Amino acid sequence: MGVQPDRRLFLKYLGAGLTGAAAGGGLGPLAEARGTMPFASGAPGDGALSFTPIRPSDADRLVLPPEFDSRPVALWGDALPSGNGRFGYNADYTAFLPLSPDGNEGLLWVNHEYVSILDPEDGECGVYTQTFPLVMGRAATLDDQLHDIGASVLHLRRSNDRWAIVNSPQTRRYDVNSPMRPSGPALQHVRDLAGTLGNCSGGVTPWGTVLTCEENYQKFVPDDVSIAGRGSTGGRFGRRSEDYGWVVECDPADPSFVPVKHTMLGRFRHENVALHASPGAPVIAYMGDDRTNGHVYRFISRDRYDGPAASHRGSLLASGRLFAAVFNADGTGEWRELAERTKLAPNPESPMPAVPTGATMLGQVYTDLGAIVTDAFRAANLIGATPAGRPEDLEVHPLDRSVFIAFTDRATAPGSPFTNVYGEIVRLVEDGDGTGTRFTWMRWKAGGPQAGAMGGDVFAAPDNLAFDRAGNMWVITDIRSDRLNGDERYTAFRNNGLFFIPTAGAQAGRAFQFASGPCESELTGPSWTPDESTLFLSVQHPGSAHGIRTDAAAAPRGSNWPEQRLGAPPRPGVVAINRR
Repeated sequence: MGVQPDRRLFLKYLGAGLTGAAAGGGLGPLAEARGTMPFASGAPGDGALSFTPIRPSDADRLVLPPEFDSRPVALWGDALPSGNGRFGYNADYTAFLPLSPDGNEGLLWVNHEYVSILDPEDGECGVYTQTFPLVMGRAATLDDQLHDIGASVLHLRRSNDRWAIVNSPQTRRYDVNSPMRPSGPALQHVRDLAGTLGNCSGGVTPWGTVLTCEENYQKFVPDDVSIAGRGSTGGRFGRRSEDYGWVVECDPADPSFVPVKHTMLGRFRHENVALHASPGAPVIAYMGDDRTNGHVYRFISRDRYDGPAASHRGSLLASGRLFAAVFNADGTGEWRELAERTKLAPNPESPMPAVPTGATMLGQVYTDLGAIVTDAFRAANLIGATPAGRPEDLEVHPLDRSVFIAFTDRATAPGSPFTNVYGEIVRLVEDGDGTGTRFTWMRWKAGGPQAGAMGGDVFAAPDNLAFDRAGNMWVITDIRSDRLNGDERYTAFRNNGLFFIPTAGAQAGRAFQFASGPCESELTGPSWTPDESTLFLSVQHPGSAHGIRTDAAAAPRGSNWPEQRLGAPPRPGVVAINRR
């Protein structure tokens, strides 16, 4: 598609993408922000900023406002204390869990999504295998790849705004060989479940555990499974297909806890999981399937949440009901359950298993509920869930419970309402207490080079979302590395960045750029200390499209971050950002 059709689509969205605009007549305004915002802005709701927004950059460094600076916390290849392995590759989601009342000590959870090997389809040049000998002193093996994916737990302590890794049993790694166990209806036939991979984003439970989400598992193991929920062994890692693609619950504070793969939350390319939990009510989880024409999902737990002191670890998310979303063009929507008695309403031209003659319900296609949730993407197509434009991060607004969804790209399925090539952010409001089947939705913020007409800075391909404690939104973009500073549709955005968007007050809905990543990188996983004095941020896959830069004139092709010395190997990692 050329530039002009994309421009027309964007202009259509521009009129519908204003904060507070109603869709379907049922979507009210956002709740007013409350509390202080020490990291980002002044008094709540007054529209003031406490940082100087930056301009788009193609520099090979992490560019921040002049009021802030950053320091590395851990880089790929760093040895962890006590011989607990090394810090993994392509850091993604982070979550800080405090261990002290003042927040100066805590556990930082960090996902490691994948290793950047040669993959022309995704624009990857193979920078991992190129840089491994320079960082490790030898060639990479398959065992190295298995170890460099998964997650790290870092026991951190702060002194004078500097964070150091503590030598303790809690500083450790999870990788593709770590023991796991299943919950729910699927994987019950598996007796040697091992490892987690494709760990993209995640979430923190109110009871203090971390949910890490397995996304692009198809890069490592076979993708499809049968109508009995069984897959095959193979792929780059030689593992069973059905073992991966789940939400995994881990306890950063307890090394003895065996992580749980919660199969009732479905097997698909999970970006993250966002929870809403009220004492005495079921827990509600929102999730997206990060693929072109993927679906938006909701899980409702069978049992009720009894408060943060209750013993819910590994159990509350084990049983419940899984739904997929239908987005109607008029701004209304419904949740359809992935259950055996749900009526078939197949999406045209979408992947799905063969339907037996005379079948009218999902349970007449699959052998049981375990098979349905294992094949959630195709099962959702069978019941008419809306194909969407790569639904990535979903987050629940901390003040009013509305759900925000980042669609990073457009859908290609016929009839989908999500056709903006630059992506968009959608706001969803549930009817009632959130356990029914109806909702209302609206386009809250459209991406595109003409977004400046709405005020603020331009962005495209929204990916990670996060809310600060005052309810303001932070948005990270994920333009593919082979499109950055090359594809004419994306040159206005320069490198990927981090944007601040107030959700109330005079500046509501305007985007202000806070950070720009190094060349051919993606910023990921923003999280704060409890007092919001430190922002943890991952720098993922610098140099992924062109590798190590050896010629200054080649900028912005390739990377040397963080050393910024020609010939230096780019190393993904996590930084801590503080006010100067």
